[in-house]
Amino acid sequence: MSSVLKFKDDEKFYYERTQRNHYLLGGKDVQKKLKASKIGVAGLGGMGSNIAEYLARVGVGELRLADHDTIDISNINRQVIANTNTVGKKKAEASFNELSAIAPDTKIHTFTDGITSENVEEFVKGCDFVVDEIDVFPLEAHYLLHAACRKYNIPVYSAYVVGMGIHFYKFHGDEFKFEDFLSWNKEMSDKDVFDEVVKQVVQPEPKYLQGENLLEFKKMALNKGVPIFGPSCLLGHSTVVTRILCDFLGSKVLNTEVAKTPVMPNFLKIDLSTLEIKTETFIKK
Repeated sequence: MSSVLKFKDDEKFYYERTQRNHYLLGGKDVQKKLKASKIGVAGLGGMGSNIAEYLARVGVGELRLADHDTIDISNINRQVIANTNTVGKKKAEASFNELSAIAPDTKIHTFTDGITSENVEEFVKGCDFVVDEIDVFPLEAHYLLHAACRKYNIPVYSAYVVGMGIHFYKFHGDEFKFEDFLSWNKEMSDKDVFDEVVKQVVQPEPKYLQGENLLEFKKMALNKGVPIFGPSCLLGHSTVVTRILCDFLGSKVLNTEVAKTPVMPNFLKIDLSTLEIKTETFIKK
């Protein structure tokens, strides 16, 4: 199921609301390029809902939002769409309402069934970029999304919270696929999937997620849900949005060369507990 917001096609309003971007992004003409862009955000949790909001705020012209889930009370610690008025509502619908008030000039399509085999082509086709922030454990949805993006040569960006930091990934092309990152088949139990995700995502492990601490983390995650530090989501969404802009606009950002985003198997590790930012190479465990 999908819907589209009736948007306000008002150029004067658009350029006025984005005018504080113009100097840093290379001027009004570059902002115009951003206005013509289309980006899909799959997964509207603590990372995805915030990413969608900032893509709307910086002036992306069209957003496609996919999530089948509803907001619960535990989401309030990190999700921009989660508050006492939205608990129980569909995340896609809450994002739709939030963004329509922020950016009525942005075309917004919602996919309230999430990513499925029936709608994935419609979701990705024509996008300049796709953001994969689907809840990490339903791996089949990730596989569907990444396969469709490879078909249309669309880069995929993801940030995963790891303690008080994030790991930021970009997938593009066939050289290193999502399947090379996380293994999955339909026979795997929920615990098998969880073990695979923790083993591959939480590497290299921060000191506070090693040994007994990691065992306790797994125990809590399986019983009560994965512990997530809300501010790390903000770090993740800032990284995703900024790197999309740098890749999309390139040297037009302040008329200077910007660093290229590493592509998997290389990824960016940021840990605010150690003030460490570095590029790592993923090695399958």
